[in-house]
Amino acid sequence: MLNAFVRFGDGQVAHTTEPDKIAAAFHDTTAQFWLDIAAPDDSEYELLSDVFGFHPLVIEDVVHEIQRPKLESYAMVGDKLKTEYFFLVIHGPEIDPAPDCLFQTAELDAIFSERYLVTIHESHLGSVDALFARAHTDPEATLQWGIDVLLYELIDRLVDRYAPILDDFQEELDKLEEEAVENPPPEFAVHISNHKRELLNLRRIMTQQRDIIGQITRGEVPFMGMQSRIYFRDVLDHLNREVETIDIYRDLLLGCRDIYMSSINNRLGRIMKTLAIISVVTLPLTVITGFFGMNFADTVPGFTKPITFAFAMLLMLCLPFLFLYLFRKMDWL
Repeated sequence: MLNAFVRFGDGQVAHTTEPDKIAAAFHDTTAQFWLDIAAPDDSEYELLSDVFGFHPLVIEDVVHEIQRPKLESYAMVGDKLKTEYFFLVIHGPEIDPAPDCLFQTAELDAIFSERYLVTIHESHLGSVDALFARAHTDPEATLQWGIDVLLYELIDRLVDRYAPILDDFQEELDKLEEEAVENPPPEFAVHISNHKRELLNLRRIMTQQRDIIGQITRGEVPFMGMQSRIYFRDVLDHLNREVETIDIYRDLLLGCRDIYMSSINNRLGRIMKTLAIISVVTLPLTVITGFFGMNFADTVPGFTKPITFAFAMLLMLCLPFLFLYLFRKMDWL
């Protein structure tokens, strides 16, 4: 699905979804435009190669998703108009993650030059939708500051959407800590493992994106103005704080795992303590019954009268309570 906003040299802004008008805007060197391609099909992939003349490696990376975040320069080859451009891969949180995880990321591919920005994505991204909603409301303000500022606004919105996700993860950590202390379910260790894997994946993605934004702030994109680099430094600061937050959450998650293991060990210790007490309490009964065999016959002098049987039974009943009293007095119970 194609969506484009074009700002012509005379300042007029138009919204179009027709490939012919997009091609005309590309060949108009006085025009600036933002083209967004959502869930592209084969004809739209051909538009990237036939109209824009992007490098085959760029088309290949766009077609095959699950790329690591990266920023590559194609200044040496250029597009169909021999204009230098850059290829950016960045990830943003999905609007509707899978029910078995807290968050998922979707890939956003961006091809940009001094006068155009082309974004391609398979899944819906809240940052793109929000920027498009603003563009529909005020299309002139979207493009009047240039492609570099437009790219900043897109990436800034994308990075900001990680903040509420991390806040939700903080609430999930609080619940996990309560469960670990009170009554952890049997699948608690699985939940810990899943959340740890999510944090590691998110940290890997965000550290790579931090390196990419660092490249932009260092001036590795020549047509990025000093004003836009200042804004990108703010995005870099947000990424640094979010990576630090992820590290803290990872330590807290490992702390929940340690609490859970301590709780399991304490429970096992209580069980072993109970079994040991039962064994010690029943030991005198086993000794008495085993020694005499409960056979009060003439072969054992003094044990031929019924009173001796009663004495033995009374002794076996009293000894467990005596042991329990001693254990309580010695603070073993």
